Amino acid sequence: MKPFDKKNPFKAPEGYFEEFDKNLFEKLSREDSAIPKKEGFKLPDGYFDSLSDKLQQKLKEDQQNKVIPLKSYKKYYYAVAAMAAILVVALTLNLNKTNEISFDDLAQSDIENYFNQNELDLTSYELAEVMPISELEMTDMFDSSFSEENVLDYINENTDYFDELNLEDNE
Repeated sequence: MKPFDKKNPFKAPEGYFEEFDKNLFEKLSREDSAIPKKEGFKLPDGYFDSLSDKLQQKLKEDQQNKVIPLKSYKKYYYAVAAMAAILVVALTLNLNKTNEISFDDLAQSDIENYFNQNELDLTSYELAEVMPISELEMTDMFDSSFSEENVLDYINENTDYFDELNLEDNE
């Protein structure tokens, strides 16, 4: 930004404002001036006398006429109503959908945790009756990744009597 220049480049001629009004009246009094000598507009006689009556009459006529707005908002109302209806239908359809949980949705760990937390006092025979045999494979029994130490530790910790294991005497 440039610094402000304190010198004013515009100057009025000397004595200009002292004789300004005199020069203005001289230019207006000339016949070739741009200001017309006659008034350009003329009011009819008695115009202001009957003006209030005419205005009152026009106001009464305007009150009887129906006012038609330039911009109709009906189409906007219809659009908003349609959006609201679609929203209500979409929400009711989504709320009525319930995901039914089946036994297949449960994880194996959840089932084991349930049996560990709730003592159901089921015997191995009762569990065998519930367990479907058709889904078992013989190789499932052999492919165990248990080490002997882990099995023996588990037996020592979780059995009170050795006879509960139903093991044969020769083992």
